[in-house]
Amino acid sequence: MDEIKRNLKGSEKCDLFKRKHKDLHRSYYASDVDLCLISKFPPGVVAYLDYKTTSDCVTFSEVILYNELIITKPVYIIIGDDPENGPFEIKRYLGGDWNPDPPLVDLQYIGTVKTWGEFALWESKLRSWYTKRIGDGG
Repeated sequence: MDEIKRNLKGSEKCDLFKRKHKDLHRSYYASDVDLCLISKFPPGVVAYLDYKTTSDCVTFSEVILYNELIITKPVYIIIGDDPENGPFEIKRYLGGDWNPDPPLVDLQYIGTVKTWGEFALWESKLRSWYTKRIGDGG
């Protein structure tokens, strides 16, 4: 990854677009994924990550989205209050019911990493798993 791409941050225009979309109609629900891990070799999606603070909950629209995503790839919820330094609690999303308020979600605790270095080790294992899985024919 070159330095220009590495230094990119979230787009203010994209955030504005998503905010304006909320004004269209109260039944036009939407959701997005914070981060999609991509492998170049072999090409494909490794996993989907969504970042939450300790006070955030999974919303009904996220449950609907995650239920679709887990059909093909794992979804992980990364929980922390200091995105620059950590620590981060990692949970795998196993499924959920969007109907109740709040929705019911099944999360599997994977572990807690204290630093970005530890997070990189976890992600490296996840990417290795993906490469072995794809290399074995899926």
